[in-house]
Amino acid sequence: MISLNSNYAKIYGLLLVLSLTLIISGSALAQGQAGTTLTAEKSAEGFWEKYIEYDWTIEKSANPTYLELGKGDFGFVDYTLTITKTQVSETEKIGVRGTITVTNGGEVITENLKLVDQVEYKIGAGQFQPLAGATQIITPPQLAPGETGSYDYEILFTPVAGAIYRNTVKVTITNHSGHLGEEFGPEPKADFSLPAEPTLIEKDKCAEVVDSAQIDDSEDSFDYTDPWPGPWTVCDSTIITYTAMITNVSAMCDSWYYLDNTATLTEKDSGTTHDASAEVEIYTLPCSYNNALTIGYWKTHAGFTGNNADRVTQYLPIWLGTAGGSKSIKITTASEAVYALSMNLGHPSNGITKLYAQLLATKLNIANGVNGASVAGVIASADTFLAIKNWTDWNSLSKANKNMVLGWMSALDNFNNGY
Repeated sequence: MISLNSNYAKIYGLLLVLSLTLIISGSALAQGQAGTTLTAEKSAEGFWEKYIEYDWTIEKSANPTYLELGKGDFGFVDYTLTITKTQVSETEKIGVRGTITVTNGGEVITENLKLVDQVEYKIGAGQFQPLAGATQIITPPQLAPGETGSYDYEILFTPVAGAIYRNTVKVTITNHSGHLGEEFGPEPKADFSLPAEPTLIEKDKCAEVVDSAQIDDSEDSFDYTDPWPGPWTVCDSTIITYTAMITNVSAMCDSWYYLDNTATLTEKDSGTTHDASAEVEIYTLPCSYNNALTIGYWKTHAGFTGNNADRVTQYLPIWLGTAGGSKSIKITTASEAVYALSMNLGHPSNGITKLYAQLLATKLNIANGVNGASVAGVIASADTFLAIKNWTDWNSLSKANKNMVLGWMSALDNFNNGY
C-alpha cells in the first residue's frame, strides 16, 4: 500500500525537475537572443617579387682650382661630376596577400573576434592540407552591430613543387548565435597561384642631381654663368662635364674670393642625399698705387679677412687729429684701424666717427702712394678740429659745425672713391 506522503513526494520531485528544465531552457534562450552573426569574404593573390636596392656616390672636381681675375677679366672652369651606382642587396619574397572583409550582422557587439588565415596546398588529386608555418593570426578591434571591418594580410612561404594553393581564414567570435561560449564563425576560402616569373622591384634605381654655385661676395661683384646647370636624372653610373665662365665685374682689387660649387645627388625612392663640392680660389690682382682705395678695402686688408694680406700695419701709426692733440687719436694697430674704419671706434656712430673712418682711409691711401694734394687742405682742417673735439662732442656742436664736419667727411669719401 502506497502512502499519501510518498505520492506527494513523487509529485513534488516531478514539479522540481520541470521547473529546473524551464529555467535552463529559458536561460539558453536568453543567451541565444544575446548572440550575433558574422559574414565574411576574402581575396587572395599569389606573388613572387625580387627586390634590388642600389646606393649612389658622387664626386666633383674643378679645373683649374685657381684664377687671377682683374676687374673686367673673365676665366673658365671645367667641372666634372663622377656618379657611381652600386647594387647593395637582392632579396626575394614569395607568398600570398589579400583582404578579409567581416561584417557583424547582429545587434550586439562581437566578443573575442579573431581571424586565423592559413595557406593550404595539395598535389594532384589529393586533399588540401595546411602548409606548415604559413599562418597569420589577426586580432582586430571588436565590431559594433552592423559594422564591417577590412583586414589586409600577407603570408610568406616556401613553395611546394607541383602544388595547387588556396587560402582559407577562420573568422571566429565567442558570442555567435547558437554557439555561445565557443569559437565559431565563417570560413571563406580563395584559390590562388604563384607567378611563373618574379616581378622586379628596384629601390633607388634612379637619382636626381642638382648643381649650385656661390661666390663669397656680398657685393655681387662677379658674374657666374654655365650653359648646362642641370638638374639631371641619372639611372646608371655616369660622368657629367660642363664649363662655367666667371667674370670679375667690380670686385675689390688685391682680394681673395672663393667660388664654391656643390652638386647634390638625391636617391629617388629613399630620398637619401649625397653632396660633393669643388672650390676655386679667385685673386683679383694687386691694386694700382695711383688709385685711391675705399674704406671697405682697408677694412678687409688688415689681416682679419680670409687670405687677404695685411696692407694696413706697414703704414701705422697714423694720427686722427694733430699729433699730441688733447683729443687726437693715435691708431697703432690693425685692429684699432678696423674699428676706426667701421665708423665707430667701438662707440655709437655719428658725424665725427664717420670723419675718423674717411680720414684714416685717406691717410692710408696717401701712404700707399696716392697723390693727396687735392685734399691736403681738408686733411689739415680736419686734423686741427679733431685735436680738440672727439665723437663725444658731436651732440653739442652747432648746426654749422656739424655741417662743416660732414662736408670734410664727404670730400674725403669722394677722394677715397677715386672722384
